[in-house]
Amino acid sequence: LIRSFSDGPLRAITGVDFNTDANLTIQSGTEGWVFNPNKSQFSGINADAAKTKSVILADGSHLLETAGNRHWLDRLKLTTTAGKMTLRWYVWQGDYKEYDVPKIELINHTTNKEIKIPGEFSWVKTAAFSPDKTLFLLGREDNSIKVFSAMDGKLLHTLIGHNSDIVEVNISGDNRFAVSRARDGYEIKLWDLRVGKELAALYFFEDQHWVAISPSGLFDASPKVMDQMYYVLNREVIDLDQLKERYYEPGLLSKVMGYSREKERSVEAFTTVALYPELMAKINAAKAMLDVQIKPRNGGMGKLSVYVNGKEVAEDANPKRLTTLAIHLSDFERYYLWDTSNTISLRVYNQDGWLKSQPFDIQYTPTATAKGGEGNTGGTLISLQKNPSLYGIIIGTSDYAGTTLDLQFADRDATLFSKALQAVAPLVFNERVYITLLNTDANDSLRTAVPDKSSIRKTFEAIANKAKPQDVLVIYFSGHGVNYGTAENSQFYYLTKDIASENLSDPEIRTNYAISSTEMTTWINSVPVLKQVLILDACNAGKLVSDLGTGAKNINSSQIRALERMKDRTGLFILTGSAGDKVSYEASRYGQGLLTYSLLEGMSGLGLTEDKRVDVMTLFQYSRDKVPELAKGIGGIQTPVLAFPSNAGSFDIGIVDGNVKIPIARSKPVFIRTIFQDEDFGDAIGLMSALEERLRSESIQGAQASLIYVDVNEYDDGYAIRGSYNISGQQVDVKGSLFKGKVSVSKFQLQGKKDDVDGLVDVIMEKVSGFVH
Repeated sequence: LIRSFSDGPLRAITGVDFNTDANLTIQSGTEGWVFNPNKSQFSGINADAAKTKSVILADGSHLLETAGNRHWLDRLKLTTTAGKMTLRWYVWQGDYKEYDVPKIELINHTTNKEIKIPGEFSWVKTAAFSPDKTLFLLGREDNSIKVFSAMDGKLLHTLIGHNSDIVEVNISGDNRFAVSRARDGYEIKLWDLRVGKELAALYFFEDQHWVAISPSGLFDASPKVMDQMYYVLNREVIDLDQLKERYYEPGLLSKVMGYSREKERSVEAFTTVALYPELMAKINAAKAMLDVQIKPRNGGMGKLSVYVNGKEVAEDANPKRLTTLAIHLSDFERYYLWDTSNTISLRVYNQDGWLKSQPFDIQYTPTATAKGGEGNTGGTLISLQKNPSLYGIIIGTSDYAGTTLDLQFADRDATLFSKALQAVAPLVFNERVYITLLNTDANDSLRTAVPDKSSIRKTFEAIANKAKPQDVLVIYFSGHGVNYGTAENSQFYYLTKDIASENLSDPEIRTNYAISSTEMTTWINSVPVLKQVLILDACNAGKLVSDLGTGAKNINSSQIRALERMKDRTGLFILTGSAGDKVSYEASRYGQGLLTYSLLEGMSGLGLTEDKRVDVMTLFQYSRDKVPELAKGIGGIQTPVLAFPSNAGSFDIGIVDGNVKIPIARSKPVFIRTIFQDEDFGDAIGLMSALEERLRSESIQGAQASLIYVDVNEYDDGYAIRGSYNISGQQVDVKGSLFKGKVSVSKFQLQGKKDDVDGLVDVIMEKVSGFVH
């Protein structure tokens, strides 16, 4: 490995010997270098005062060195060898006209001829061949990259975009992409070599944080970096986080590189920004009012949102679009922390509603007084609550209208999570733990109501009338979740029990049987608590996602944006771990959804703090990391998405001691599709379907099931029963094997009656049961 670094005027080259892991200082002042084919030596251009040129061994010693005191280097060859091709360039020497113009040569050693390369070149800084030796790149001092054909020396593309000379270039193994770095900093550019255009600029920071920006202005970033980015228009500083509505594109790199089924959105580049109005506000203590003045700018005037301690309490406090207005502070008294300072924040939007101002913050300390008293609010007597309560709304939907959407695990997942929360919460909240469980299991003694839309809404309303700002709200959904709408305005929908299909094109269906992210946000904001948790363990309806032109295997970027909008408006900690479709949602060897299993496992001890607290961020991060490991071999399960409010501190929802028992399932063997054929390659007696129905019937027994059946062709370490049979009169002769993955673990032969298929299934299951672990 050779690397360079700069410290003031000194540029140095350092080599690392991987055999000894020793650093080797090679040459100070060196500006260019390249290894020869066997890595035993490399050539370097030295630009120090002595004008040295060198051929240097990989151990740091000089094989050849010449020096002069007047001229730049003469015909120094920096050689990049690619099979039978050699690329070399000559450096200008001022006294010789022959070399006044830098020269590039490409030598074909098969024919021992030079391939002519057209054009004139400024000093070349770096070069690279493609792995198949058909292309090569020249990184240049004029900030450009030249792409040539190594077959005939033809110039294919000139890549422009860096702001200083190019110091590193490389080509991907499939010849489709190039990456480059210039001397000006940390920016790495990604190029499409097929059309010669920039795809994205990449920036990497400490702790594996990163940013990707496309030429159109779309961006993706790790969460912590996103909170620190900003956009500058003249002297106006705009948090880049505010532009997520228009420019945030989750999975940007996979889209621009063509690896995602989703396409990048078409957006305006960062050339015109319709700015939100200027905003001023002050508290009128005598009238308990908030006086607000708004001055529109080029973007016009949109809604005015009000926040208390980071939670949106009024989506639009200025529906008439007044430039001067007064807001009653008593309207939000149910959200205040009493006898302490509260932060009231105002944010005003531009007319189109896609860009909002920085928060305008005012500190406010209300005083609890009796009705008609002299306090700040003049409201009814407020009973100060020093000890917080925990409210849980736990929802699972397994039994939908019809049979198309029915699930095996959603009800049970909700019940188990409810039990776990009830077990850990009392050590923090004592007896002040109030959990409402809504599911479709009529035999569940813990169930409070069925999960229809009306019951779910009434549950939120009931808690909104009881809860206080210092309380905690935990919301959990398991079942079907889909995304519906156009790319920029799509919403996440949770499907309630009365829906029969994932098709949400009928507005009456959406209104009555599905809960949109906007509705969910409104319901959550109606509850005055400041510490909120939302968990979505849902499977996407794969067909609908496909209909929308997005990938069915992953949570799509429109859904991520919908969840981000929820987080921004409510101050929620959100964890969502949806599967690509119904099959992959239920493809779990634990008899429950993987996100829920990971949460229960974390609460059992693996996702706790050192002192056994159930900290929200610690638990969520454990789940995010664990689900992909649990999902190995299951198609359609993606890494969970974790979203949390900017600058928000985590909090505890429980403590685990020796008396706490978390209900967690044990791993069960997984069976996949069987294959049984008769001698005519058919299935005359329906043995295959009967065997699959037996496996399916056993699987739906829930906690009592001895196995899990998944309707897929492949599953890591999954069991499959395969075989054939012959029919002679009423007798059926069966030959079969039990496979685990791709390995046969047992073989069997048996006989049965043609009219007793269930009996044949009984014997087959008996034959294989001893080999299933």
